[in-house]
Amino acid sequence: VLCIQEPEISLKRIAASALSDISKHTPELAQTVVDAGAIAHLAQMIFNPDAKLKRQVFSALAQISKHSVDLAEMVVEAEIFPAVLTCLKDTDEYVRKNVATLIREISKHTPELAQLVVNAGGVAAIVDYLAETRGNSRLPAIMMLGYVAAHSENLAMAVI
Repeated sequence: VLCIQEPEISLKRIAASALSDISKHTPELAQTVVDAGAIAHLAQMIFNPDAKLKRQVFSALAQISKHSVDLAEMVVEAEIFPAVLTCLKDTDEYVRKNVATLIREISKHTPELAQLVVNAGGVAAIVDYLAETRGNSRLPAIMMLGYVAAHSENLAMAVI
C-alpha cells in the first residue's frame, strides 16, 4: 500500500497488481488489503491517464469486491460511482473489461448494491458498453445484467 503512493508509475502498477493478486484468494486476504487502507488509494487512481495502471486498479477493486457484501460496500463507499461508469468508454479494452468486472462484482451481492448501480446509471452504461464491444470482453457486462435482473422484479424491469 505504501508503494502505491509513490510517484513512480511503474511502481504503482506493480503495487496495484500485487494488491489484486493478494485480494483474489480469500475474503480474509482481501480484508487485510482493505485494513491497510488500499481502497482509498486505489479509488484516487481511477482517473489516472496511464491505462496499464487503471487496468490494475480496477482489477484490484473487483477482486476486493467479489468476496462479500461488506467488502463490496467498502469499495462503493470510496465514492467510485458514477465516476467509474465513464471509464467504460476508456480507449483501453482491458480497462473497460475490468470496469465491467468491478460493476458485476458489486452488483451481484444484494438488491441494494444492485439498485445503487442502477441509480448511478450503470445499466445504461453497461448496455452502451455491450453495443461497442465484441468477444469475451462482453461476458462481465452480460453477467452483471443477469445479476441485477435476478435480484427483484423492479431491477429486472430496469434492465429491460
